Amino acid sequence: MYGCPPPTEIVCIAVDKIYDECKNVQVETIEFTFEADPENPVEDVICLNVEIVAGPTCEVVNSGRVRVTTTFSTTVRVILQDGTTEDLTQETTVIKTFNMPRAGENGLVVVCDIPFLECLQAFVQSEELEYGVLNTTIIACVGKYTVLRLLANVQLMIPAYGFCPEPPDCEEVLSECPDFSPQWPPYPVQSR
Repeated sequence: MYGCPPPTEIVCIAVDKIYDECKNVQVETIEFTFEADPENPVEDVICLNVEIVAGPTCEVVNSGRVRVTTTFSTTVRVILQDGTTEDLTQETTVIKTFNMPRAGENGLVVVCDIPFLECLQAFVQSEELEYGVLNTTIIACVGKYTVLRLLANVQLMIPAYGFCPEPPDCEEVLSECPDFSPQWPPYPVQSR
């Protein structure tokens, strides 16, 4: 049998219906400058962390165009030749404009989200000796996944099969210790 059985009722629900959506996957390059001692240059760089500080905010700038603004903080760890480390943190605001043909239509609201933001890698791009200081340019690569949606809160009539059944009981963990099940009897059976 293909498809669903006949519904038990037709219900009217209020939901946010998605009228249009798109995604943008991009790698942002964040540039740091570190002044190193020429006797103790940068040996390695580690991309430690990235987190959203503000946003994302999205606005319809004109019919069919949506601007997304996000500010995130990126932290890299600089490892010097003598083994010492120093963490550098920088806030970056990224503004991107996307084409969404239905943006700006009456009744449609634009929402945006960044479900994935990851510090991918960091590396030394260049070193330049200037006035006894080794100016080191460091690049951090930040992967950003942005989702834009055009929504409207609507009432939909849908077939239904009644209310969902009561969920099963959750299995409780009573102890973090492992179970103990010794063999019984504690002594091997004696043969006569």
